[in-house]
Amino acid sequence: MSQFIVAPSILTANFLKLSHELDRLKKAGINWIHYDVMDYNFVPNLSFGPSILKNITDNYDFKIDVHLMVKINNSTIVDYLKPFLQKNVFQITMHYESIENKDVQNFISFCKSNNIKASMAISPDTTVEQIENHLSQLDNVLVMSVYPGFGGQKFIEKSIKKIEKLKRHREENNWAYTIEVDGGINQDTYHLVQKAGIDMIVAGSYLVSDIDEVELRKRVMNLEN
Repeated sequence: MSQFIVAPSILTANFLKLSHELDRLKKAGINWIHYDVMDYNFVPNLSFGPSILKNITDNYDFKIDVHLMVKINNSTIVDYLKPFLQKNVFQITMHYESIENKDVQNFISFCKSNNIKASMAISPDTTVEQIENHLSQLDNVLVMSVYPGFGGQKFIEKSIKKIEKLKRHREENNWAYTIEVDGGINQDTYHLVQKAGIDMIVAGSYLVSDIDEVELRKRVMNLEN
């Protein structure tokens, strides 16, 4: 059994050949996909929405990790999330920085009532202490090791301390959340997050890039073990 869950981010995929990219990941033994949603509001970039997500879930059996880098305006959080209730969506992540405190509980309750893992992301400038009051209810915490909005950024090393602190809090309080990392994962950084105590690794250009299938499988195995 693999020690770590690997969820390739398809943000770096060739969108004109998305099915080809997904087929390659499936052949490499990937079970999870990290699905980045950006709104050109919370982050200065724009990406996928519910429609493409449905196309993927209708045609593939990947478990989906939906990462919402969005600021919800003119809608309730529940109404915004409903279109993302697609087959095989196992986890939804909202950013602590994008959500009003009064809506945190609504988000967690929505996920739990739909049997989806409630995950909260923290950007590089957000501390673990800022979300500490929510840790007992969360199923996952996503540590952003780059600034949200763009792929291909350099890994921010202070993220290691956050991962270690989250692991320590979990052990000391007997909490159940898993710990995920996203950003700058490559041949030089994956072992750092593995050692720090991560459970789930998101990798973009390290996996979804112009490499042959043998090298892709080798990289997947490195991340999993």
